Amino acid sequence: MKAAKGKNNFPCLLKQDFVDNGTYQCGICASSNLNECYHTTVEYGQCMTNESFKEDGCRYRTFAKDYKIINERTKDEKIYIDNDTKQKYQKQHSEWLPISKLKVRREWKPCEYFNQLNIALASSHSIFNYPIFLAFLPYNKRLSERELLVLDEGHLLETEIVKFRGLSISKKRWKRYVGNFDIVDYGYDSIERWIDFLIDLETKMLIAIGNDSLASSLDIERSIKFNYYKTRKISSENLDHKKRIVSATELFESDEEIAKKYANVEITSKDDTKTLSDELAVDALKDTERLTRTINSILANPKNWIVSDIKKDNYKIEKVELKPLDISPYCKTVFEKGSKTLIMSATILNNKAFCKSIGLAPDDVKFIQVESDFPIEHRAIYPLNIAYLNYSNLQSIDIMSKISTTVDNLMSTHKNDKGIIHTTSYEQLNFIKENLSKENTRRLLVTDPEIQRDEVISQHTSSPKPTVLISPSLHTGLDLKDDLSRFQIITKVPYPNKSDRWTNAKRQVDEEWYYWQTALRLIQAYGRSVRSKDDWARTYVLDSAFSYFVRKNRNTLPSWFIQAIKGQCR
Repeated sequence: MKAAKGKNNFPCLLKQDFVDNGTYQCGICASSNLNECYHTTVEYGQCMTNESFKEDGCRYRTFAKDYKIINERTKDEKIYIDNDTKQKYQKQHSEWLPISKLKVRREWKPCEYFNQLNIALASSHSIFNYPIFLAFLPYNKRLSERELLVLDEGHLLETEIVKFRGLSISKKRWKRYVGNFDIVDYGYDSIERWIDFLIDLETKMLIAIGNDSLASSLDIERSIKFNYYKTRKISSENLDHKKRIVSATELFESDEEIAKKYANVEITSKDDTKTLSDELAVDALKDTERLTRTINSILANPKNWIVSDIKKDNYKIEKVELKPLDISPYCKTVFEKGSKTLIMSATILNNKAFCKSIGLAPDDVKFIQVESDFPIEHRAIYPLNIAYLNYSNLQSIDIMSKISTTVDNLMSTHKNDKGIIHTTSYEQLNFIKENLSKENTRRLLVTDPEIQRDEVISQHTSSPKPTVLISPSLHTGLDLKDDLSRFQIITKVPYPNKSDRWTNAKRQVDEEWYYWQTALRLIQAYGRSVRSKDDWARTYVLDSAFSYFVRKNRNTLPSWFIQAIKGQCR
């Protein structure tokens, strides 16, 4: 089983050559401190930014044709570069002009990114995370159809596709490319005016990367395909100082029309001071290609898109986000990658709601549900019914004080145990934190949007003290096995936030989806602390609405969950 990781996980070996010789200079970072520069990875490598290094221009890069396979489709399968090919690369590397004058020279080795990617793509069994897998979908010639496609944690498929297809425009990021960039406030209800805004931005970006002819081509195409026409204002002046950069579509052939259009671009500026650096050009191209794809997706079905968020600072827009509501049209290319597809999750729960969300006909799907073999006494759920935690009650100091007092008492009961507290907002988290005893406050480890999640989790797992995680965002992807958690507190039934415009729009279209998502989050949170048949932990639910939710959704919640509930609510 061969895994593939993204470009940012691997150093660009050519840039590393210059780092080793003390002559590397980043085109973006003002600081000369390499520890503060993240542009030395393959994401910003010369093969991504420079015409002369594309294809076999980089002597570190290898290709699919270079690899041999033995014992294919067995446990002893091996994928490797043969000695003749290695010697060829070693000779080319020794004669390579870009590094010919360097004092410190390394022995040739294949680019780590392309090496692991070529091996994964050639392997009979490959592993990709969702972002990498979705990013490769346009490149059919490299990511070929397999006999079996396994989608693990399948309940996340909708979330991952919305994240991949959606678009975020922030002033901070985009003014790096367009100096006087500003976001006009068209509000939440005029998707047509936002389309105009996005196309104007696309025009500026295409000019910035020297591909203004593509703007006219897109205008004509959109007028035909989508009955949409907008005249662009593009300068006809000759632009000088051209610098050629390479898009991802040149590295992996694509049959997607948009990807083809971005196969050849040039960076252009009328004065050297405004020329995009190589590193910035990579971001500019990637963002513009995504912008074009989003514009066409919106034009194809404007009613399926929503302005999900507008963030302001002093009445000026700093960020706008757009998301698709129904992702089923985008799932077809996912399922085409396997003759058969196996979707796995502990929280499919409602097979009809799940199938609807990803565009599958229930009659075409075999749904298999397996009972839990974890002993009930190891995973008991205790509904404490402290208060009904609806929006109004959550604003009450008295009710929130009851919640924090209960949390404090439970932490004291488990004073020698590690655990986790699931909140549904940072407001809840902060109130609880500020109203605990000093001893229990010192035990808390708080997640924060500004801190890497893994840092907080690592601190919890490595500390010998009875630390307690508290977070509104740790209900998935967390393994608190054995002594890492002997108790967990679910403060509130985790209904998705209706103040989120995308969530509320989905709820209005399909209320069953809303309750299914709530059940999904609840079961996922419940599953963080008991990870095997021999593991055990107590789960406490403080929200009095828990009993009502269980009764209302008995057909969605699995029987093994309901059986673990102590008391009358089940």
